[in-house]
Amino acid sequence: MWRRLRRLASIFLSAYMLGISNVVLEEDRMINDTRAKIEQQEIQSEDDDL
Repeated sequence: MWRRLRRLASIFLSAYMLGISNVVLEEDRMINDTRAKIEQQEIQSEDDDL
């Protein structure tokens, strides 16, 4: 009985810690925005400046 209770507590604690780490990681991504950004540049020829 104690083994089952200890195993169940370990599973719940692991799931809780994993959930918390995912929340912290997502907040860090939102703040720092580490994902690559794609920028488009419009190229103008010299003839268009007239």
